[in-house]
Amino acid sequence: MCGISGALSLSPEKDVPALVQAIVEDQRPRGPDAQAVQTYASPEFRLALGHNRLSIIDLSEEANQPMLSEDGSLVMVFNGEIYNYIELRAELEAAGYRFSTNSDSEVLLTAFRHWNEGALSRTIGMFSLAIYDRRDHSLFLARDRFGVKPFYYYSDPRTFAFASTPRVLAKDAGLKPDLEYVARGIALKYYEDDSDIAPYDGLKALKPGHMMRVRVQDGRLSLDTRAYYDLTARADETRERLAGMSSAALDEELIALLDSANSLRLRSDVRVGLSVSGGVDSSMIASLIAQTGEPPTGFSFGHPEALDSEGPLVSRLAEHTGMHTRWVWPEAGPDLADLFWKTLQAQDAPFPHVSIMAQYAVFEAARADGFTVMLGGQGGDEAFMGYRKFYLFYLQSIMRTRNFGALPHFLSASLPLVPPVMRRSGVFWSERKRYSGGTEGMGVSLRLPAPRNVHSPALLPGQSLAERQALDVTRFSLPTLLRYEDRNSMGNSIESRLPFMDQRVVEFGIALPPKQKLNSGFGKHILRRVAKGMIPEEIRVNRDKRGFDVRQGQWLRSGLGAVLRDALEERRDVAREFLPAGDEIATVFSDGRLSSDPQAFKQAVSLIWLAKAGI
Repeated sequence: MCGISGALSLSPEKDVPALVQAIVEDQRPRGPDAQAVQTYASPEFRLALGHNRLSIIDLSEEANQPMLSEDGSLVMVFNGEIYNYIELRAELEAAGYRFSTNSDSEVLLTAFRHWNEGALSRTIGMFSLAIYDRRDHSLFLARDRFGVKPFYYYSDPRTFAFASTPRVLAKDAGLKPDLEYVARGIALKYYEDDSDIAPYDGLKALKPGHMMRVRVQDGRLSLDTRAYYDLTARADETRERLAGMSSAALDEELIALLDSANSLRLRSDVRVGLSVSGGVDSSMIASLIAQTGEPPTGFSFGHPEALDSEGPLVSRLAEHTGMHTRWVWPEAGPDLADLFWKTLQAQDAPFPHVSIMAQYAVFEAARADGFTVMLGGQGGDEAFMGYRKFYLFYLQSIMRTRNFGALPHFLSASLPLVPPVMRRSGVFWSERKRYSGGTEGMGVSLRLPAPRNVHSPALLPGQSLAERQALDVTRFSLPTLLRYEDRNSMGNSIESRLPFMDQRVVEFGIALPPKQKLNSGFGKHILRRVAKGMIPEEIRVNRDKRGFDVRQGQWLRSGLGAVLRDALEERRDVAREFLPAGDEIATVFSDGRLSSDPQAFKQAVSLIWLAKAGI
């Protein structure tokens, strides 16, 4: 797990090594164990490749990057982890290749020598990478299937530059924040998606599941981008294979997939911990780790004596699995100001809720305790319909397709959900406009341009339930959640590994029929079924899904609200530019408004970031 960077320029006056060195310095938290910049030249351009290393597999210096292939033809910088590197290495050794390290990086580089672009489809992992081919002087770039690892780039006809983080690239190219990116996040609560949008206007993200080749043609740089992965197509193939299988057979396959995904992600030469909540997903990971014979160490945002947190449920999980638990529960005081600024620095983009700060605090605590790798449950809700909105989409799908034979199942599946939904009706009502079918979403009161290239998160006419579920993975939910996860973990020099983001698990979950996912008032029904006996019943049958429990109102009243207002007053010129005429900072962002209006916190953070990013 690392940070990568590079710059290629046809212009002799462009100091590409200095740019890459600046990126390497800025990305130091992503890779504090080793940093390097190497320069390569061709008759037409200069190329610099940079790398920040967080040492996890094969801690020796020989595994540092940029890494040169055995025959000297390829140079690679790579960010991420190839979990099935041992199996790939065995295949490559059988083909005659020899290795000088025990790293997954050398396996990946050798796989490209042997299979070229076909190596991507053989990987189980997360990655962004750049490979310079010294034979034809081309640059090959790729990003993992779901965009777990970031890849930003800037290009013009004579220069191409890339990095794992956007800040220095934007500064070097003189780019300002993308106001539509900000407006989209406020209105629809998703920032990243399956496009190439980035936080800065003029900067692009390499799309998940895509690869790119950069070449020099007729004195200009040529960029050729292609997809190498299609989730919908893969899920369709899996659906055909699963058709007619019994529930027992499906259960057996799922538990085998989860066990494999989890076991692969435990491969490490450093300490591995777990981000754990009182939910089914992270609890199952804890149980699977415990079954290996070594109980996990779990870091949980909550406290066993705080009944409004997930602490009591996590305590039961610890009793059940033998898990060692580290509680993270900042409640008030000046530490919240420090936590806010560290989170904003790590994210380098707006975020909508204090739960993002809580996530940062969990990774910070894990790093302080000496952990370099953390497993987590991200992805389970998207792959197995864990969100309650899927019941709404299910009903809409039945009515639109006139599949009335499914109504009895819908009614029996949804009626037990009514009590927990009513208990949190205020939350659902406040976000109802996100699923109204339009693109105005929850609205934006700041003076920002209306987002143009956006999609409604609603179930649209002609869209199947499976297609809409896949869009939570590729567009509406996970891309933004993965940004939060990557920046918060890497901001603390921690690699976050996500078993539910294994492509085999995601494809299986999308392919399942709705009745395997929505049943008895539960989402993720099949997960809960296979979890019986693995996790406490209090967690397995808990319908009161709350998400990351954070006392937002208490945090705001005990000092965080004042931090936001002070920051806005210090940046008053920028705040005035975007606030409607007559709006006062003290009124619009009072503790009461920040606590009760779900848009207020998002807008405050957006204004602070806009000023900090140099609007």
